[in-house]
Parts: sequence; structure tokens; C-alpha cells
Amino acid sequence: MASRLSLRARASVPVLAVGLALAPILALELATAPTAMADPSAADKETARSLMTSGRAARDKGDLKGALKAFAAADAIMHVPTTGLEVAKAQAALGLLVEARDTALRVTRTPETPNEPPPYKDARNAASQVNDDVEARIPSLTVVVKGLPDGATATVTIDGSPVPAEVIGQPRKLDPGHHVVVAKAGGSGDKAEVDIAERESKDVTLTLQAGAAAATTEPTATDTATAEQPPPPAGRSGASKAMIIGGFGLAGVGVIVGSITGIISMSKTSSVKSTCTGNECPPADSSDIDTANTMATVSTISFIAGGVGAVVGVIGLFTGKPSAQAAPAPDSAGVEPWFGVGALGVKGRF
Repeated sequence: MASRLSLRARASVPVLAVGLALAPILALELATAPTAMADPSAADKETARSLMTSGRAARDKGDLKGALKAFAAADAIMHVPTTGLEVAKAQAALGLLVEARDTALRVTRTPETPNEPPPYKDARNAASQVNDDVEARIPSLTVVVKGLPDGATATVTIDGSPVPAEVIGQPRKLDPGHHVVVAKAGGSGDKAEVDIAERESKDVTLTLQAGAAAATTEPTATDTATAEQPPPPAGRSGASKAMIIGGFGLAGVGVIVGSITGIISMSKTSSVKSTCTGNECPPADSSDIDTANTMATVSTISFIAGGVGAVVGVIGLFTGKPSAQAAPAPDSAGVEPWFGVGALGVKGRF
């Protein structure tokens, strides 16, 4: 008896280990199952009913895009055959045949549920009819690529969407309308625009030319920036720039220095006058008198220099014509200031 109990205990160990290993998986499934299978709330259902009513009203007014938007929103909430059928019918009416067939097939493949409303079964049957009608209307386009180098694979896009390499050369189902087809391989490429009608089958041939890499390569950002960069504007001659900068610079310095030295001179003069009687001043004020006279002279000269600088700058503005050359010709007009001991002025040729 003891041996039997021991055997049973040993046999239960693997079973217990397997159960413990599967426990997290079962717990995850139980946790996610209610969310995945949860029914729409009462608010969701009422919202879907309102959207369906809006969609039908838009369809009756001829607003097919508005109708599709409303039906698609209701179907996203309910995801039942009746809402999916309205989406498929609106897509078909807009010429979105590929999308309409995909939606219709989804509706027909929706599994029946116990006690489901009778309109669900009717919707599946109607979706099956939409599927058959749309399937016969979908056109196809066959893309043929020529001039492809040996061993190379072309990259083909239709309306910007890539086409699998295995489908190139095979009929590709598309919505009717205008389509842009592009093929590229290496540096060579070709593009074609084609219009295709319902129930139509067309071929489009794109030719890749060997050695056309340089001609078909798209310009880089640097090339584009260089090409679009405008030529530099013509500037003034070097002499006129020097006159403008130097003249107005001298004017600014002259005004500043003249103002400061003038203030100092007036301050010293005012201080001396307060201690002098008539034209007689104490010997101790001789230093202040000399300083006042010197500052007055410097202020006068500074203002004169500032005025000369202003004149030179103005002459530079009016005589310096825009020029792409770095320096004026030897015989061009020019003015330059000169300074000497106790004198200053301008000289030039006109």
C-alpha cells in the first residue's frame, strides 16, 4: 500500500508542473477574453444608430462620401453584418470596388450567432450579392518592365504604393480611375499615367534605359540649393564703402569726443568763475583754466572732424555707384579725409 501511494505521488509531480506552467497562459486568456468579446454598451449602440441614420440621410442627398464616413464609424462600433453591408454598398457606389469587395466578403464570412436578429442573415445574403457584382466590375492593370539589366530587380509603385516583385507582369486588380505607375532600377526610371475603366484590362509598359543613371538621377538637396541660389547682388565699390564707413564712423567719434570734452570744459569754467573776481583769478585756479581751454579746443576740433566725417559719408552715399568689382577704376571719383597738426580736411577727384 505504501508503494502505491509513493507511485501516485511521483506521477502527480509532472502533472502539477505542467499545470503551474500553463497557469499564466490561462490567466492571460481569461483576463483578455471579456474585453475581446464584450458587447457594445448602450451608449455605443445608440451612437451607432444615430450614425446609421445620418449615413442614410447623406446618401439620399447624394453625399456618398459623407454617407461612407458615417457608415464606417457605425461599423467600427458594432462590427455586425448590417453595418458592414452599408459600408460595402457605399464603397461600391463611390467606385472603390476593391475595398467594397473586401468589406462584402468580411460580412458574408461573419459567423452566425445563436438568437441573432433576422436582419443579420439578410445582410449576409445582400453582401454576397454585392460581392458577386463588384467582382465582375473590378478592372486590372498589367505592368511590364523592359530594359531591366540582367540580375536586377525593378521597384514598381502604383499611386505611390509598392507592388510586390512577384506581381510585376501579372494582372493587378485596381479601382477604376486615373493611376500613376513608376518603375525604377539603379539610376534608371520610367513613369506612365493610365486611365482604366470598370471591367477593363490594360497593359502598361515601362522602359528602363541603360546608362541613363546620370540623366534620371534626382538632384540632391545640395544641387537644388545651388541651382536656386540667386546671384549675389552687386555691391558698392571699395572706395565708396570706405568713404561711407570711415566718414560716418569719424562723425560718430567726433560728436562723442566733442560732447565729452565740451562738458569737461564747461564744468571747469563754471568752477573757476565761482572763485574769480572780475578778470582776476587766484593762482591756484591756473591749472583749471588751462584744462578748460584745452578741453574747449579739443571739443571744437572734434566737432569739426565729426562734421567732415559726415560730409565724407554723404559723398560716399551719392558718388559710390553699385559695382560688382572689388575696387574702383583708377580714374573713378573719390574723396578721402586728411589730418595734420592743428588742421584737417578732405581731398579727392571728381
